[in-house]
Amino acid sequence: MKKKKKSLQKKIAIVAVQLTLSSLLVVSLVAFFMFLRMRSDFIESSETAGGKASVISAVTMEEQIEQSLQLAADGQAKIADHALQEFQNSVKIMADTVTRMYDNPDSYGVRQVPLPDASMDGKLSPQLLFSEKTDQNDPAIQKELGLLANGQDTLLSINESDPNMVSNYIASESGIMIQADYISAKKFDENGNILPYEAADRPWYKGAKETGKPFFTSLSRDAHTSGVGIMCGVPFYKGDEFMGVAGAGMYLDDLEKAVVETKVGENGYACLIDGEGQVIFSSGGGKIFSSEPEQLKDLRKSNQTALADLITKAVDGERGIGLLDLDGVSSYVAYAPLETVGWSFLTIISSEEVNQPTEELVSMLKESTEETVTASYNQIRFMIIMFIVIIFLLSVVALILSRRASRMLVRQVSLLTTKVSEIKGDNLDFVWEEDTGDEIQVLAESFGSLTERMKQYIRDITEITKEKERIGAELNVATRIQASMLPADFNEFDGLGHFTLFASMDPAKEVGGDFYDFFLVDGEHIALVMADVSGKGVPAALFMVRAMTAIRTRALMGGGPSDILSDVNDQLCVGNEEELFVTVWLAILNFKTGEGLAANAGHEHPALCHEGGAYELVKYRHGAAVATMEGLPFREHEFRLEPGDTVFVYTDGVTEATDANNELFGEERLVTALNTEPGASPEKLLPIVRAGIDTFVGEAPQFDDITMMAFHYFGKRD
Repeated sequence: MKKKKKSLQKKIAIVAVQLTLSSLLVVSLVAFFMFLRMRSDFIESSETAGGKASVISAVTMEEQIEQSLQLAADGQAKIADHALQEFQNSVKIMADTVTRMYDNPDSYGVRQVPLPDASMDGKLSPQLLFSEKTDQNDPAIQKELGLLANGQDTLLSINESDPNMVSNYIASESGIMIQADYISAKKFDENGNILPYEAADRPWYKGAKETGKPFFTSLSRDAHTSGVGIMCGVPFYKGDEFMGVAGAGMYLDDLEKAVVETKVGENGYACLIDGEGQVIFSSGGGKIFSSEPEQLKDLRKSNQTALADLITKAVDGERGIGLLDLDGVSSYVAYAPLETVGWSFLTIISSEEVNQPTEELVSMLKESTEETVTASYNQIRFMIIMFIVIIFLLSVVALILSRRASRMLVRQVSLLTTKVSEIKGDNLDFVWEEDTGDEIQVLAESFGSLTERMKQYIRDITEITKEKERIGAELNVATRIQASMLPADFNEFDGLGHFTLFASMDPAKEVGGDFYDFFLVDGEHIALVMADVSGKGVPAALFMVRAMTAIRTRALMGGGPSDILSDVNDQLCVGNEEELFVTVWLAILNFKTGEGLAANAGHEHPALCHEGGAYELVKYRHGAAVATMEGLPFREHEFRLEPGDTVFVYTDGVTEATDANNELFGEERLVTALNTEPGASPEKLLPIVRAGIDTFVGEAPQFDDITMMAFHYFGKRD
């Protein structure tokens, strides 16, 4: 006799009853014992929570304070160091200018420098002074003076561009002193005779001569004013022979203001330490970190070992943070170096101010814990009683509903299975006329929605494929058009025999916003252009066409780079509804003499390699980007290329190329790549740089256009 089969409905009902009863029984037992244990555990955990929270709060607060204190020290140190670095760079430019004069005397005319004129007091003017030991009528001295006089324009230009600069000067070993400042009346004695100037006895001259590199003096007061300042000297040479020192002095008023205005918590303060362990400026600090003259001393020799060790580390160029006892107050001290001059910036805050929020939190937690324990005990007792009642009621209801649910579920599942099985081949229609009001209904509606989306998806895919093919074809045409606009014949000027050049542009998308250009302005001058339009894709490409056309058209009309960029700026501002802008490096070079003018409108620093030397970035103050505002002026920068020099210009897609770790390629890696083979021709140099970028970036995608151009100057050739 065959065994009678049970229906799916009965199987579901039996299983549901068994699972329900067993689950309720297990849950009831477990919950009962958990509630009993919870009552005692909760009280114990509540009492310890306050203690743990206070410890965590104290540690977290301490870490945050240390981090913010260190960040404040680092930030202020970088700002101050940048100002000193810019000041040092200005003096280097002066020294480099004089070195070129000595190395190429035939390239400069004979000029004169006026003697001090008391009527010019208060106005910036160049002045000629001599050492008392120098024979002013010596023909050799007069010849050297005629050459050095060519540097007075550089002195005036640099002094005007730096508001912190007091004076700047060129002092030769032979006793010639050319100085640019505002105090010409201070150069006379009481009888109206011009005072001699013994530059060789000054610390800035001695230090630069002895070290052979940029040298900063200790803090001092100006010889003619009451301002606190510092002086920097940089040696210059004729070949390997030492010829003198270029120097400058600057006031430290802005630096003192930055220290005094540094905000550290509510009662913290900041100070600046020099290389001798002495406080230069301070916004507080009691006796230890006071900047009063009577309190100044080398803190490295302090009787407090911890203080002496911290100041020693700071003076040695390290950065960090320590906990010290300052005038009887426990305080955190963070320090960061100013690498240019060997100073250190300190930020200080008392540990009492750091710990105050934690103490208040502990008090609040203690009161809250006591209230919570009492309320929670009552709630747990009520929950136990309610849980017992609910378990009993659920058991009865589960037994009744399980049978009814099994009958409804089987019927609805069977109907849904039949409907779904009809969906096959080209038949994607699904019709559901039931209204179960549960997950079966949701599942059925999902099947219906799925079939409709599949049919719509097929239609959409067909249309999208056609549109994508059309757009792809148009972008390919746009790519070819943009490439054809950039000059590609790098040999068209070979017949001139003065230079050779090469350029490339790799867009991040099908079209880009970078562009380069080169063209003859007249029979002796060539224009070199490197530019980068903000944004990417088609909008940037269209603006690139407009900018490139405007620059070339205006340059062919004549004028210097500043006039060209000023007119182009006003032209591009008209109708610029998208507020796009373009950074531009524009140079007009006389390829017969090597003399040129360049203007930099917010663009990257060019790199220069002298014959037999290495590439270095040529950094000077930039103007604003073109098309940002009408009526903008643009500053010109004079330069001179010597035979064998190579100039390399590029867009920010080079230095901002990013690897998989979001690290930038940067200027340092760029210079390293250029110096892989510094003597390479422009045509070989660009692939070397691109190889360096590709090796650094690896598999990371290209996010910006990469555009480069190299210009090698031969000079006159037979």
